[in-house]
Amino acid sequence: MKKNVTMMFAHTLMLILSTSLMAQSIGDYRTRASGNWSVAQNWERFNGSAWLAVGTPPTGAGTITVRSTDSVFVNVAVSITGTLVNQGIVEPSVNLTIANGGTYQHDRDGGRVPLATWAQGSTMLVTGVTATAPNDRDQDYYNIAFNTPGLLSNLNMNLNGNTINGDIRVINTGVSRWYLTTALATDTAIVTIMGDLIVEAGQFSVQGTSNAQTVFEVHHYGNIVVTGGNFSVARGSQGSGSGSTRWYLHEGNFSMAGATTQNSNPSNAWFVFDQQGTQTLTLGSGNTLTALPIVVSSGTTLDMGASLLAGSGLFTLNEGATLMTALAGGVAEIFNTATGTVTLKDGSSYGFNGATAQVTSTRMPATVTDLIINNPAGVTLSQATTINGKLRLVAGEFNNTIAFTLGPNGSISYEGGSLRLPVSVESREHNLPEAFFIEQSYPNPFHVSAFNRSTTIRFGLPSASHVTVEVFNMLGQKVATLFDGRKEAGVHDLQFNAANLSSGVYLYRVQAGETVSIKRMVVGK
Repeated sequence: MKKNVTMMFAHTLMLILSTSLMAQSIGDYRTRASGNWSVAQNWERFNGSAWLAVGTPPTGAGTITVRSTDSVFVNVAVSITGTLVNQGIVEPSVNLTIANGGTYQHDRDGGRVPLATWAQGSTMLVTGVTATAPNDRDQDYYNIAFNTPGLLSNLNMNLNGNTINGDIRVINTGVSRWYLTTALATDTAIVTIMGDLIVEAGQFSVQGTSNAQTVFEVHHYGNIVVTGGNFSVARGSQGSGSGSTRWYLHEGNFSMAGATTQNSNPSNAWFVFDQQGTQTLTLGSGNTLTALPIVVSSGTTLDMGASLLAGSGLFTLNEGATLMTALAGGVAEIFNTATGTVTLKDGSSYGFNGATAQVTSTRMPATVTDLIINNPAGVTLSQATTINGKLRLVAGEFNNTIAFTLGPNGSISYEGGSLRLPVSVESREHNLPEAFFIEQSYPNPFHVSAFNRSTTIRFGLPSASHVTVEVFNMLGQKVATLFDGRKEAGVHDLQFNAANLSSGVYLYRVQAGETVSIKRMVVGK
């Protein structure tokens, strides 16, 4: 559904932008005087060659223009399903709804945005602003788009406590830039974005303040897609005080190509990858990464693929976080050209999922929690390493000529990959479960989203067994069979895609030989 709404937004926006460059269309309305919306004498309509008086006011379909000399009070219920172009004044009114597929176009400098109901699929399109931001702009919108080629001053949307329920699209910002928000010294501004941020050109950032004690938080549940322009976490220094800027990417992925990013508050502004699961950071060609500061939260796996980090931004991998790379040079190659502080904390994990042979590199810490080998071309260990969690051999050979050591709670999970040098029988037996067990599924409760559809079920076998793993609803009806076959001794993980399940409580049943264990999991949508 989210993808369909995003595509609708893009299609609607293209129609709007192309229409704005064309002559008027038959049936378009515009004001001829100030007054109430419901008064027909205040409107005229285009018949293809001339503007004529009308007997009825516009219903909200087509293109409706409030001219720069006019002020209209929406005194009756109006639902905009087409485009309302405001070059004058549209008086605030609870009667105005920007409906699904409808657009309010702010086509003037300054003025104010009408206090409207912004329905799902609606768009707030800013086109005419040059030097002064409109009043009443701090509203809960669905989609927002910026196409202001005449922008001459850095301006902000003054959002605080507001939610953007759809996408934000930055098309053109002239010679200046747009900010999400601002705040007075010692104040905090919080913005929530449920859809995608799409930057095509222009300049966009959270804030541009030099106030030393301001705090800004963006809570984002969609993707960041940057294909041009300048997108930066902070373009204001926030002084030398305690001011901070955080862009929390709770869901979704981050991709950037042909664009510039920087950070004017190098000591206390960064992006936080915060999804309990896997997120991707894709840094394509043509970027200028002056500073791309990143923190990876515990429980998050950041898959950087073949991306190379550059610039002076910090990079912090927290305890409980995982870093994946497909680069041949392993962890070291990610940061070869980065000049900022790189912190890989104790208790972090690492994975290698390239298509050509990889080395782990000595930039990977000598003590890790989990180590994931998922490369058919093979991965070579670069230094003696202690694994305190799990060595997951998913695909390819792990060249352990330089030996690894399993910590007291370490284990090996054979999931399709192999070791070059077999671990001794004594060592393997030492790490086998002493008894059959199943753990609580993780995460639990499990919230299904467009970017996170699977939960993990882990169980341990003291000896090889025939294993059946099934999922039941609370009526006792089987809704899925996850596995039915033989498993070797050891600890095993199964990924369960719960996307097709309704919200509710489910039971998962693991049977190994004659032994059965059942646990509950909660699925939310």
